[in-house]
Amino acid sequence: MARKALLIGSATDGLIGVENDVNAMEKALARWRFTSVRCEREKATRAEILDAYEKLISQAQPDDAIVIFYSGHGGYAPDPELGHGTPGPGSLQLIVPTDHDETTETDFRYITAPELSVLLARLTERTTNVTVVLDCCHAGHMSRVEGQKVRGLPRAVNAHLVQTHLDNLRAEGLAVELWSSPGNPHAVRMVACAPEQRAFEAPNADGEQMGYLTDALTRTLDELRDSGLNASWATVADRVRQRVLAVWTGQRPEVEGPAQRIVFSTDELEPLVAFPVSLGRDGIARITGATLTGVRRGDQFAVMPDDSPVPDDRRKLGDVLVDRVDAQAAYGRLVPATELPMGARAHLVRTALPALPVHLPDELASVVDAVPYVQLATPDSAQAVRVEANDDGLTVHDDLGPLHAPRTQDAAGTTELVSDLTRLGRAHALKRLTEPAGLALTTPVSIAFSRVVRGVTTRLPLSGATIHSGQSICVEVRNDGHDTVYVSLLDIGVSAKISVLHTASPFGVRLDPGVKYVFGADDMFAGLPGLRVGWPDTVPGGGPRQETILVLVTEEPTETRMLEQRGFRGCRADDPSQLEHHLSLLGLSPDHKRDITPPIGRPVRFAVHSIDFDLAPDSATPERAEFQVDDRPVDGAVKPIGRTPVTLSLSELVAHHNRSSRDTDVRLDALVITSDSTGRPTLHTRTEHFSGITDGAGLALSGIPVFRGDAHDQLDIAVWISANGQDLPDLGTLLRHAAPTGAEVSTMVDSAHQALGEVLDKATGVYRNTVTDRMPGSFVVRAQDFTFRCAVTVDSGPSGTGQNPRP
Repeated sequence: MARKALLIGSATDGLIGVENDVNAMEKALARWRFTSVRCEREKATRAEILDAYEKLISQAQPDDAIVIFYSGHGGYAPDPELGHGTPGPGSLQLIVPTDHDETTETDFRYITAPELSVLLARLTERTTNVTVVLDCCHAGHMSRVEGQKVRGLPRAVNAHLVQTHLDNLRAEGLAVELWSSPGNPHAVRMVACAPEQRAFEAPNADGEQMGYLTDALTRTLDELRDSGLNASWATVADRVRQRVLAVWTGQRPEVEGPAQRIVFSTDELEPLVAFPVSLGRDGIARITGATLTGVRRGDQFAVMPDDSPVPDDRRKLGDVLVDRVDAQAAYGRLVPATELPMGARAHLVRTALPALPVHLPDELASVVDAVPYVQLATPDSAQAVRVEANDDGLTVHDDLGPLHAPRTQDAAGTTELVSDLTRLGRAHALKRLTEPAGLALTTPVSIAFSRVVRGVTTRLPLSGATIHSGQSICVEVRNDGHDTVYVSLLDIGVSAKISVLHTASPFGVRLDPGVKYVFGADDMFAGLPGLRVGWPDTVPGGGPRQETILVLVTEEPTETRMLEQRGFRGCRADDPSQLEHHLSLLGLSPDHKRDITPPIGRPVRFAVHSIDFDLAPDSATPERAEFQVDDRPVDGAVKPIGRTPVTLSLSELVAHHNRSSRDTDVRLDALVITSDSTGRPTLHTRTEHFSGITDGAGLALSGIPVFRGDAHDQLDIAVWISANGQDLPDLGTLLRHAAPTGAEVSTMVDSAHQALGEVLDKATGVYRNTVTDRMPGSFVVRAQDFTFRCAVTVDSGPSGTGQNPRP
């Protein structure tokens, strides 16, 4: 049996930690007796990567253990049905070789998910012992954290190029039937983050720039090797996830496939729940391998005389309160002191919550004794906050600046400071909430995050979107599994305030198999007002700050109100679960003991998903409408059309270069503004849809006039063209609440432009004009990519016959 690894490192577009990733992975795998082949620099082109993969497949034997590792940028091609640049169910994911920028219409240099899936399927036909590690993301967005680099391309790859490439591969015989869904059942796949989230690289504890996933995984593999224990990939993934969350809460690694397998084996093993324990001469118990589950000081173990599946008070030998942890074991005194038989095992029964590191002036160092979940920071503490004391007072700062107005430097100010740090400590601990490997819920759910404008949703990525204060959002969760689940949404605001977003269902919204629920919908009237997001008055303005929504999915109803109500008041009558104990401690007030730890409690499986977005303190700036063709007269002496019956029509639409919406649908919106007999502005709209657009195609308009009626003093027209939008409201519906009553014409046009831009991917203004008595009866408008004919017919005769105005 051979052990082989293919290590791919593609350092493109500013990534500097890729080589360190490959070095660390090669070193870690060598301890597990793997021989590695490296693809990097000039060997990390599309052709070289595919060639190395093909060689690996051809040489694989049935008993071989294989690892495929990729470090670099991830990319995506958007789902044409979505009509915007965020990933979605139909988006195609890609990895980015070093020659990706040489891609042309006839020479595609990325490697798509279908190609990788087919290669993996062919590999697992030869050996089923395969592990894939992908340290990249699929939706890149900007990061404002110093030293961090996002491992995703900032823009989507052209969907047309990707689809053409896949069509060519199918024609050449690509075995698309091997592109399995939901995933290859024979391969363990560890990914840096969920498909719509971000993965990062940054300096690690040793000062080396590395991907968060690779750094955490290689350290965990070393720990496991040193422990001498067998562990499943579920246990390893749990430890990796905890490690990544300890340095950055915006990234949650995931494991897919047969996660119960023993690492680098096809044998299965339940996640570690008990550990070998031995007693030293000083009476200190050594619990080997406990660090694999993220054990920390304050955790408590029950020691059993054998490998019993659960601790038993009647047969228990004693308890160990952990007071020291190193890379191989956890240590603490056994109480009561007794001899331990060979084969004794330690079971985790209480776990401490993670503490927020804080830099404090020396004179305030004792403050941490009064604050739960807070500890003094060391020079290398990750994500530490600091307290500054100066003439202005006491202020808590993070990397982006102050988090509140200065507190007075007296007893009252110190009390406020304790409250500030307590709130931050609770938020810090909740953001790091992760399901233990043994309690991980496997029921799949789909999550969609959207901005809501006048009941219309625009889908956003689950990580990296920007929401402005005053805007509204919604979260849709669908149960894709076969078991009923319960869903709760917990919001962690920029001020670290924790809120339950659906208080009507404090134990979670029940979702039966196949059912979805939209948080932000009006359950009574079936509308979609959304959840309004606002910047708190207590936090100084400035740049955007991250806000996090945790989507908590549980197999049983789970109380969440204790986060707001302090403790278990109003909680369920039966025994609380481990998760409920954890949440209840996060709701404790500062006067509780700071070293309290939650008992394990009743086991309930759960899963945690996160939505991270940047909340901007300012309102969204209205976009001013600009048009490719603007024929409004600038001569003030030109007379308007006057008070007369007018018909205004559009026809003969031709797409010359459909660059903005190639191979998708096109939508045309037209707005005409005039006045009624009282001088009050009136709006008239028309929306048309076209499918299968190709260059040079003539698009048939319905022939219905945009406007027919009396024009009083003014007649203005504006035309927009955008991609997709078939299922979205027409312009008239969007303008019911958008255009201010009695506003100037330019303001109403800007409002229409803003309303279209909020719900469509991109609304391009192509034509703007004011109809005057000098306008010809029919003329052609040539914009950048489209032409169309505009016809104006004026009925000025006594019998109502149509006459064109004089040119």
